[in-house]
Amino acid sequence: MSYLKDELYQLIKEDSSIFDFLQDAALDGLWYWDLENPDNEWMNPKFWATLGYKAEEMPHSPSSWQNIIHPDDLKLAIENIQKHCENPETNFDVIVRYFHKNGSTVWVKCRGMAIRDKDGKAKRLLGAHTDITELKIKEELLERCNIAASVGFWEIDLQIMQPKWSHVTKLIHEVAEDYIPDVRSAFNFFKEEDKILIETAFTKALETGTPYDLELQIITAKGNLKWVRAIGLSEFKDGVCTRLYGTFQDIEERKSLELALIAEREKLSNILIGTNAGTWEWNIQTGETIFNERWANIIGYTLEELQPISIETWVKYTHPEDLKISNNKINDCCEKKSEYYHCECRMRHKDGHWVWVLDRGKITSWTADGKPLMMFGTHTDITEQKIAFERNQRFIEQAPSAIAMFDNQLCYLAASNKWIEDYKLNGLDIIGKSHYEIFPEIGEDWKRIHQECLKDKSQKCEEDKFIRQDGTTQWIKWGIRPWYADKNTIGGIVMYTDDITERKKTQEQLSISEQAFRGNFENAAIGMALLDRDGKWLKINRTLQEIVGYTEEELQNLTFREITYPDDLDTDVSLYLDLLHGKISHYQLGKRYIHKNGSIINIILAASVVKDSDGNILYFICQIIDITALKNAEKEIHALLDVTKDQNKRLKNFAHIVSHNLRSHSSNIEMLIYLLFKEHPELEENNILQLVKTASDNLKDTIDHLNEVVQMNLETSSNLVEINLHQFAEAAINNLSLLASEAQVNIINNIHPKDEIKGISAYIDSILLNFLTNAIKYSAKERDSFVELSTYKENQYLVLTITDNGLGIDLKTQGSKLFGMYQTFHGNTDARGIGLFITKNQIETIGGKIEVQSELNKGTTFKVYLLNANK
Repeated sequence: MSYLKDELYQLIKEDSSIFDFLQDAALDGLWYWDLENPDNEWMNPKFWATLGYKAEEMPHSPSSWQNIIHPDDLKLAIENIQKHCENPETNFDVIVRYFHKNGSTVWVKCRGMAIRDKDGKAKRLLGAHTDITELKIKEELLERCNIAASVGFWEIDLQIMQPKWSHVTKLIHEVAEDYIPDVRSAFNFFKEEDKILIETAFTKALETGTPYDLELQIITAKGNLKWVRAIGLSEFKDGVCTRLYGTFQDIEERKSLELALIAEREKLSNILIGTNAGTWEWNIQTGETIFNERWANIIGYTLEELQPISIETWVKYTHPEDLKISNNKINDCCEKKSEYYHCECRMRHKDGHWVWVLDRGKITSWTADGKPLMMFGTHTDITEQKIAFERNQRFIEQAPSAIAMFDNQLCYLAASNKWIEDYKLNGLDIIGKSHYEIFPEIGEDWKRIHQECLKDKSQKCEEDKFIRQDGTTQWIKWGIRPWYADKNTIGGIVMYTDDITERKKTQEQLSISEQAFRGNFENAAIGMALLDRDGKWLKINRTLQEIVGYTEEELQNLTFREITYPDDLDTDVSLYLDLLHGKISHYQLGKRYIHKNGSIINIILAASVVKDSDGNILYFICQIIDITALKNAEKEIHALLDVTKDQNKRLKNFAHIVSHNLRSHSSNIEMLIYLLFKEHPELEENNILQLVKTASDNLKDTIDHLNEVVQMNLETSSNLVEINLHQFAEAAINNLSLLASEAQVNIINNIHPKDEIKGISAYIDSILLNFLTNAIKYSAKERDSFVELSTYKENQYLVLTITDNGLGIDLKTQGSKLFGMYQTFHGNTDARGIGLFITKNQIETIGGKIEVQSELNKGTTFKVYLLNANK
């Protein structure tokens, strides 16, 4: 046995303070160092077991542990040992990192006490280790959650009014990690109008304990404007503020969401500092048990109050559910399935509440027949850690963002209410269940992302399509990163998602609209352009380039003023300024452009303005129609109109000549024949003179017809008047009643009494009489004949239909000649072939048209389209 071990045992027997120290320290390792012979140091087996080594393979020398401690922490430990040895008032109490045999990091709380001679010189150093790795993992997990949720922590040292900012708080302010703020500089980050709010809230919290929770804006060290959520809390004792602390959260991306993740790093640090362990020894075969005072204190008792002590004491105060778990784990140790016992249990406190303890131990001896004999272990009060962890779970659950935490098997550890809501998981118990069980629709791509994350690859995506099991499409923004159980061990995944389905739908609709506009813009048959506020061309389509002769690049170096005809510029600019200043929303005018080749282009310009959501002008949209050809055609029409007017004037003169001169000669011939027959009646029997008389009569009729046709062509629509068609039809029927009666033709007037047209009265009389006379003249003698007049409306016309069941017309052979002059079809001796010609011209003169349907021996229907007076 090492002399140091013997010496230590002797000291324990002689000095009770050493025993007290052992009870107060966590017993995950014990060491005793000879400072006078510094190469000698004894470490107990638990010291090495905690670090993954066997005691028998490790030398009792400081170099053995100095080789596996983190280099930075070795320097820290040596410095603190030196300070403690030099000054008994200075405690040796540090947290260091060791490298476990398996490569992982073990966090150890190391406490030491110097053994001094009568002169106060340190001769030995006794130390104890407490494994706090799990607490550090939880602390790092909390920090990672804070970073994921962008929540920082702050606290004020009230003695010197010095703020302390966490890492995340500094990130939010965009300051360096070594930045040290003061109260005034912290306030100065806030926007001027928000600075008063935060200063007032801070003062109230300090003086009266009034907490605050504000959403304000700061200007970061890099000049970025950012929305933050500032929460402040205070603690009072005897009316005096003893602590002022809070959180600082970046809510820039989603200001409306209320993130509830609050950093607990300082509280966790306090828990670590206050951790003490109770010890226990158990004879598994007899049930005899030994507890130390701290074991009893954890559940609110003194050791004396728990007497008599046995294993039943443990059973009595442990929660039944946890006792079952504990027994199973102890059985694993007894069956050598597990070397170490580790269990978190609830124990009933003296006051009636439950406290959580971390119960750890190991079977250290066995009976000769291989049964477990002695088991030693420790109790550590982890109530505050458990409360903190459960609170973190609640923070995640209550976070306004959709956040979920998984272990390395993708089973749920925690999920925010927003996550539950977004994915419609209400009423489901998902904790402990596989993510793939909850979402069976998850594809191989997502599974690959999860596995990459478990290999330390963080990823994010601004928009991603997620096809749900019910076939619906959900668009999400997501981020995923690993969390660590220790420095080298990934514990699982933290995932954040944001449902952007509605935003994506809006973007797609906007994209479709933009594509449609772009297609219409580029391929429009009219000129289109976008102009800025100063009238400079931004974008010009191909049609406009062809209209003005400039390329897009050339126009972009000009303004609309430079290609506008000078005489049109004032009007255009005036309207443009009204549009610019919001007096009008659009305008349209006819104007002239100057083509690149110098020619004048006549156009119609339509302009409107496009504004953003704040009402600021983005650009002007202009549509340009080239009407140069139309203007040229208009000029030609005016020229033709002048010619037509001149021709009409000459035609009128010709009409007068025909009416006066030819009619005079024709009348003279007719009078001479009349006088000749009067003086010589016998000449009436002369065939030659009869032919002369017939020719004279025909000449008179021809002159009358030609004169009537010319007069019709001179009439204009300005002479049209409103005419009641029913009354005119009745008058025509009355005039022809004797003729119709003799021919046994029934004329039926079905024209509505209120039907009115626009026309010339003489023409309407002539049209009705002509159609009715022809219908009577060419009626069929072998059947009851009729003529029916009716009307109906079509567009701007009142259509008069005149239907008979007479002889009919063969339109196949005669249709093209039907309305010609001097065309006859039935061989009547008195037919002159002028009636339908005159009627058609009269109809067209008053703005109408005529159609015909006819079949031989069945009848004819004429459709006369007359202008409706009621349109």
